[in-house]
Amino acid sequence: MKTFSHKITQISKAFLFCVAACGLVACDKHLKPASVILLDPVRHYYPVIQGEMMNISYEIENTSDNPLFIQEVQTTCGCVVPREELPIVVLPHKVGFVNLTFNTIKNTGYVNHFIYCYGNFQDSTCVEFEFDTNVVPRADYVRDYEQLWHEQNDENKSLRDFVDGMPGQKGYYTETGVDPRTRRRDAAQNFVDEIAP
Repeated sequence: MKTFSHKITQISKAFLFCVAACGLVACDKHLKPASVILLDPVRHYYPVIQGEMMNISYEIENTSDNPLFIQEVQTTCGCVVPREELPIVVLPHKVGFVNLTFNTIKNTGYVNHFIYCYGNFQDSTCVEFEFDTNVVPRADYVRDYEQLWHEQNDENKSLRDFVDGMPGQKGYYTETGVDPRTRRRDAAQNFVDEIAP
């Protein structure tokens, strides 16, 4: 009988110890404010052609000892949407990004959009980003064969084009049909012919 009551006493002491430990180590559910530095919050982009997708990435540096939680991202237009799941977490003394995609299909001319990020910011519950650009409509003239060919090939880009770059964007061109080894061999032979009597 003594052992049974002794076990109950030990279990009740262990239970009270666990309750006391949980009370002492309880998590603080209130988020502490985080101070941040926003890199280029107001931007002016070069004109884009209507229908293009424009990827925008804003940099936020967390300068505090507390993690930053961005709970919500609101935009002034449904054509600007976040590219990642919320919440966005930026660890202390690290840099995080708010990545957005701007679909230009429903815009023409000068556009100015605002992005509001809500979280545990130190000075307020919200920080604001802004960007503007000019959305240029596609030309109303008949496109020539070269423009049509480029549009068709843009849909079928190869891995080589992504690695080496497109032919018109390399800054140089090469002669087609001439093997560099043949050119070097011919140049060496011409040099020998000039030196030899």
